[in-house]
Amino acid sequence: MKTKRALIALALLAALVLAFGASAMAQETGGAAGKNVSGASSPQQGLTDSVEMGNFLDDLLAKQMAENHIAGAAVAVVKDGNLFFAKGYGYADIERKIPVDPEKTLFGIGSVGKTLTWTAVMQLAEQGKVDLDADVNKYLDFRIPDTYPQPVTLKHLMTHTSGFEERWAGSAAADAKEIVPAGEWLQAHLAARVRPPGDSVAYSNYNAMLAGYIVARASGKPYAQYLQEHIFNPLGMTHSTAQLPPPENLRDFVSAGYTYQDGAFQRFPDWVAQPALVPSGGQKVSVTDMARFMIMHLQDGFYGDAATGIRILNETTARQMRSTYYTPDPRFRGMAHGFFDFSDNGQRTVGHVGYAAPMNSLLLLVPDQNLGVFVTYNSAGGGGLNLPHTGFQRAFYDHYYPVSAGAPVQPQAGLDKRMDRFVGSYRQTSFPYTSFMKVAALFGGMTAEIRDSGDGALLVNYGGDEMRLVQMEPLYFRQVGGMYAIVFREDDQGRITRMFLDPVNYTAFDKLAWYETASFNMPLLAVCVLVFVSMLLAAVIRFVWIRLVRKRGPGSRSARIASWVIVGVCLLNVLVVAGIAWGAMGGGMANELLEPPFLIKVSLVLGALCVVLTVGAVVYAALAWKEKFWGVAFRVYYTVATVAAVAFVWFLNYWNLWGLRY
Repeated sequence: MKTKRALIALALLAALVLAFGASAMAQETGGAAGKNVSGASSPQQGLTDSVEMGNFLDDLLAKQMAENHIAGAAVAVVKDGNLFFAKGYGYADIERKIPVDPEKTLFGIGSVGKTLTWTAVMQLAEQGKVDLDADVNKYLDFRIPDTYPQPVTLKHLMTHTSGFEERWAGSAAADAKEIVPAGEWLQAHLAARVRPPGDSVAYSNYNAMLAGYIVARASGKPYAQYLQEHIFNPLGMTHSTAQLPPPENLRDFVSAGYTYQDGAFQRFPDWVAQPALVPSGGQKVSVTDMARFMIMHLQDGFYGDAATGIRILNETTARQMRSTYYTPDPRFRGMAHGFFDFSDNGQRTVGHVGYAAPMNSLLLLVPDQNLGVFVTYNSAGGGGLNLPHTGFQRAFYDHYYPVSAGAPVQPQAGLDKRMDRFVGSYRQTSFPYTSFMKVAALFGGMTAEIRDSGDGALLVNYGGDEMRLVQMEPLYFRQVGGMYAIVFREDDQGRITRMFLDPVNYTAFDKLAWYETASFNMPLLAVCVLVFVSMLLAAVIRFVWIRLVRKRGPGSRSARIASWVIVGVCLLNVLVVAGIAWGAMGGGMANELLEPPFLIKVSLVLGALCVVLTVGAVVYAALAWKEKFWGVAFRVYYTVATVAAVAFVWFLNYWNLWGLRY
């Protein structure tokens, strides 16, 4: 049971970063299931009184911080080109009793920082230094493999349609001595291309890492310097930096990060981002500085007044960044040029979520209302509060832009009744395909399950919530009493291959074959481990019986070798499972951006040795029957253990658990 809990702990840690970098978008819209974004708007209250907003946010943040054990938070709201409201809550440093200052406290904003990177990319595109539609290899000093005929472009990177797998392990270090230049890291940790560019959205931090490196190469300046000179300084963002470590004059203003354990706040361990990671979410910014950035985007690239203002982006460029580039279906929220469509309660909204362990942030831009909102939490308890359509956004939109319930969803008559073809397990395309972190999918954090309700509807379980969806058009389903919708894709033979779940727009979902599902792999793992443990116990009993009770010799040399081989295979297999589990719980996985801890690396190496020994077990299983080493019963038992070992090798290979695959 402890080993199982440990594996679950590993899986949950892996799933965290997939939530926009930092991942746990698996529960992206769980709190919004009762809302219908397409419902008719009631008379809008909107933002009219900063005092009223202060009272509302004071109550909301006090409640969120108390219920979720958050040490410090800050909010900035801009309206009509001005700072409408800004306030800090709690502590930036509990030990030194330093309160959060909205103007001075720097927070790790995680993947919200990608919007800074995409803004830089668009600036360079305006200058003709990059072409958004060109092969990115044109701007690199190493080569992205030609896995598919279609090249990867900057538009693919900024919309997460590049086809790269998710990649983050090793993008941070516990010691500054482990830091390497961005280009060196990107080449050594090249993310695999797992689908053709433009095929589907699949969030990957590698996209922005690569884009940041291109910014540096195309501009001729280090990434941090480029942001400082072309975004931070022009906008007056005096408490913002992409420099590692932060400049001396800002270090005392950087908020600490906190977890909550054993009834007390615990300071999160310090870590150092690899330079390659910074463009993907390693920037540190105060909320009032982010207010300036939001105003610039809402004013189509311009900041300030007519006399002293400055243009950061051309008007057409700024509008392009908010325009939809990719969506799997015109009825669905999609991807803009660097922003996600977070539209809610009838308000067209673009934004981004951020996770910089353990801090969590949310950026929302509502162009039609000339409104921007940025909220950040410095504690792990903020995870979930920053997710779109839930937590902070849910409370804010329901308060200021409430909607009445839409018309009840009614299934259409005469449509496809073969609900069974939609039934099955579906896994996110935003996924570490070639890393050992793939094992997280075994525990449901990256999957959705669809069942047939038996009455013409589908029951979809995602992120712990079960929803009922009815068919509106062929391959198109809507949630009853909620905001979810599904579009399925089928192949030439009418088989369902993929689904898209609105408003979960950072990933698609591929339908799994039976052997890829947790319902097959978990029992397989349990049976294999049971056989291995029983063989180890049997070997001990057999040794004692032969040597001490019957006092008989050990038999032929081949029989002795065969016995040692199967015992070695079973022991190593058990150690692999236990080592990965224990490594996840206590071997350094507190920050999933770090290199895997020593215990996990050892376990992955042992997994490779298991593969070699299993080949030997197969050979000796055949010899045992040919040479009749033992009685029939033990030969059968030996064969069963060998079959389990072969099955376990398949398991290790499928889940990337042998060899240093991370």
